[in-house]
Amino acid sequence: MKKAWIIGLNTFKESLRKKTLYILLVVALIVIGASKAFSFLTAEEEIKMVKDVSFSSIEFFGALIAIFMSLTVISGEIEKRTIYTLFSKPITRQNFFMGKFVGIVLIILINFLLMCLFFIGLLIFKKAYPDIQVFKTLLLIFIELILIGSITLTVATFASDAFNIIFSVFLYIIGHLTTYGKQIIERTENLLLKSFWQIIYTVVPNYENFNIRDKVVVGIEVSWNYVFKTGLYGILYLFIVLLIGSYFIQKKEI
Repeated sequence: MKKAWIIGLNTFKESLRKKTLYILLVVALIVIGASKAFSFLTAEEEIKMVKDVSFSSIEFFGALIAIFMSLTVISGEIEKRTIYTLFSKPITRQNFFMGKFVGIVLIILINFLLMCLFFIGLLIFKKAYPDIQVFKTLLLIFIELILIGSITLTVATFASDAFNIIFSVFLYIIGHLTTYGKQIIERTENLLLKSFWQIIYTVVPNYENFNIRDKVVVGIEVSWNYVFKTGLYGILYLFIVLLIGSYFIQKKEI
């Protein structure tokens, strides 16, 4: 675990040098800050808009950061040929893969915290202090971002960067539409189509499960029971994804 942690810290430091990270972060903060432009609304409506825009921005730009930062952490090591130096040392491929995962979690965490602090500061400035429902929403968003990053990292163990970015973005979109798709398919009488979508619904991560912002923004309370079950779903899915990634990094020809 110590070796994975060292690799993770190095990955984190290397990711901090990427301009893409700062561009996405700055744009996210600008969008969150721009929510103040809705001051023409009533005070209550303005706070709802600030929360809605901020939650959406933290999730969307957090997902982009998770994808782009996870995209090249393995292929970059291969291109720079530093991976051969690492493997010449007493470091297993599992140590390498988990270290990269730790690094991705750290980079997602620091950017997530920066966006959240900016958002919470905006709420306090508006004299609308964040309640527990806000933190529940942010917690589920964070778990979703970690899951997105882990999937991109796992796909990087067996696919090209070009395929990976298309797949990860496509999966992000589909993952937010599976629930709606299932509701539509359930109205059809085509058993083959229903069976196919049931497979998609089971295999594809349901990112929409982590989306409670619509309820929180309008004042609907989300129970801790739902947060716990959804968090557990994300952790179990994450565990499976990491097992798959560990398998493919072991089989990868380097």
